[in-house]
Amino acid sequence: MRNANDTAPGATETAWPKVSVIILNWNSYEVTKDCLASLEKSDYTNFEIVLVDNGSKDGSADKLAAEFPPVRVIRNETNLGFTGGNNVGIRDALKRGTDYLLLLNNDTVVAPDCLTELIRVAESEAKIGILNPKIYFFEPPDLIWYGGGKHKTWWSFPKHLEYRKRDQNEKGPANEVSFITGCAFLIKNEVVSRIGLLDEQLFLGVEDLDLSIRAMRAGYKAIYVPAAVIWHKVSVDTEKNLGLPMRDFYYTRNSILVARKNLPARYWPLYLASIARYLAYATAVHVLKAEMPRLKALYKGVWSGCSTTILPPAVK
Repeated sequence: MRNANDTAPGATETAWPKVSVIILNWNSYEVTKDCLASLEKSDYTNFEIVLVDNGSKDGSADKLAAEFPPVRVIRNETNLGFTGGNNVGIRDALKRGTDYLLLLNNDTVVAPDCLTELIRVAESEAKIGILNPKIYFFEPPDLIWYGGGKHKTWWSFPKHLEYRKRDQNEKGPANEVSFITGCAFLIKNEVVSRIGLLDEQLFLGVEDLDLSIRAMRAGYKAIYVPAAVIWHKVSVDTEKNLGLPMRDFYYTRNSILVARKNLPARYWPLYLASIARYLAYATAVHVLKAEMPRLKALYKGVWSGCSTTILPPAVK
């Protein structure tokens, strides 16, 4: 921990802001262990780790607590999903006082200077509210998974820029984007206080788009910081514990729910064309591969997205 006389990155005579890193674990000891071990090497020291165990049955929470004593461990009795589980950690961190929250997937490995670079940019302007690092695939480690995000109002799903582009950790300037991925994002305390928590009705998937829309609607900037770097073992937990059909269900359902929550009426014809195109492509792929469980999950997602009653957002 830094003391009050230390200066913040890129600033003078300012205390380093406190960051609470929120990580979910669900039956994934080895993956989460690698993530925690990488954070131990961080060169930013005024941070804490809040590990929220989402109802694991494999003893991983106890093993991680024993191996990483400084980590604050919260145990949920059941799996509350990505949104509900993270909200437990967010509420805990806000209650105890924090300046920033870093929501970090447990299937990531973090560069030592990642948090420092994110905070350096976050502290440079008051209107910067949420930020992403550059995210590489874990294998191969020079292949980009997220190099900034883009979302047009009527699109069914947001787009990762520079996806699958190779580079050698090129550190260009930070720039404004229209979508922040939920894999690893830093958000200011005041943004959460103003726009609320993650939408627990979504459970898993597309909650990052919903949060991006709400934050930008409130006047905050979303920023991509290529000098901050992590590596992502993409969807390890989801595919191992839930399976691909369940992922298909939630992503389809939630795209429709987020549109129903946020989309102005004039854009609905374009959105419907976009989601229809996605469904036609996904249907063809699943039929050709004889993936009937995934095909069924896809259309269950459509029905649920159209018929589910929109609930009010979670409160702190």
